[in-house]
Amino acid sequence: MKKNFLLHPVTIFITSLLALGTSLYLYIDSYIRVNESLRDFINRSGLPKGQFKEPETWVMILTLSILVGLIVTGMSLVFVYYQKVIMLYRMQQNFINGFTHELKTPIASLRIFIDTMVKHELAPDKRIELLGLMKTDTDRLQENVEQILNLAKIEDRNFKPELVQINIKNSLEDFVEKQAHLFRDGEILVGTMDQDELYWFDRKLLDIVFMNLLTNAFRYNNNTTKRVTIFFNKRGNDLEVVFKDNGLGLKRDHLKNIFKKFFQIGKSAKGSGLGLYMVSQIFKVHKGRVWATSEGINEGSSFHVLFTSKGKSL
Repeated sequence: MKKNFLLHPVTIFITSLLALGTSLYLYIDSYIRVNESLRDFINRSGLPKGQFKEPETWVMILTLSILVGLIVTGMSLVFVYYQKVIMLYRMQQNFINGFTHELKTPIASLRIFIDTMVKHELAPDKRIELLGLMKTDTDRLQENVEQILNLAKIEDRNFKPELVQINIKNSLEDFVEKQAHLFRDGEILVGTMDQDELYWFDRKLLDIVFMNLLTNAFRYNNNTTKRVTIFFNKRGNDLEVVFKDNGLGLKRDHLKNIFKKFFQIGKSAKGSGLGLYMVSQIFKVHKGRVWATSEGINEGSSFHVLFTSKGKSL
């Protein structure tokens, strides 16, 4: 334990700074002492002072301080970037572990169902039941693969969304109706709007936004009755849509981090850690916004997305 503490990057960084500061202090102290000794020698020996150049002590001290300051700044930047690399590595490892699980689980289920159908003569109704479960697993696999492909596409600097004018409320209601089988263990309540306006958005990416926000609301919810209530708020020419759930809630320091790539809460987190990051990137390319609010743990969460009238200028 002691060895790990001594080799910890923070310990090494602080020790290096202390060593550099101590070296600077000792050098300046030695420089001042030598100058004082030289002045005393000149005064005692009676030598003409014009033969000796007056030492510019404070200029030297200032120069040394600036150089050491630059060294400390450089070390600090290297340390900060090193810590970010370590954090990114850990997040990537969590992503790999989580995403591997997301892929292995449906594959294992499919293997069991196929072996069962091959080895046993099943009744027609049982076969239909197994085929339905197999279709669910293949849909899950397809969703995971498409998530990676869509993320790579969105992150491309040359990516341009296929914009069409969309009625957000109607599109949301259609999505909930078509994907009702995913939300059978809860309820989704869609609010009303005074005005149904059209906004420029990529229709396929809009479905990805709805899918991620709603599945997260159900996935991170331990209540017997899972509920998502959706509100619509007009902000001038823009539209704010709020997805409010009765789930696990979020700590204050997680509200911004959840939109970072690979970020997951806890080692046993569900999912891949890409869903909310993808939502944020989708709204970024549409010049919109996404943010989260929560009263705390077990108090539910609200995810806010802002559709802007700027979309048509993309």
